[in-house]
Amino acid sequence: MKFFKIVKKPDKEKDQEYKEYMSTQLEKHDRFAMVVSAFLVIVLPCLLILGGIALLAMLIFGVL
Repeated sequence: MKFFKIVKKPDKEKDQEYKEYMSTQLEKHDRFAMVVSAFLVIVLPCLLILGGIALLAMLIFGVL
C-alpha cells in the first residue's frame, strides 16, 4: 500500500526534543500575544458577523 510507504516512522530523538521544547513554560508576553491574536482572529469576526445578521434581520422586519 502506498500510504504505508509515505508515512515515516517517528524518530525517537526528534520526539524527545519536541517533548522537551513543549514542556517549557510560556513567558508573560507570549501569553498576552496569544490572547490578543485569539481575540482578533476568533472573537472579533464572530461579533461582526452576528452584528451584520442582526442588522439584516432588523432591516427585513422593519425595525430600522
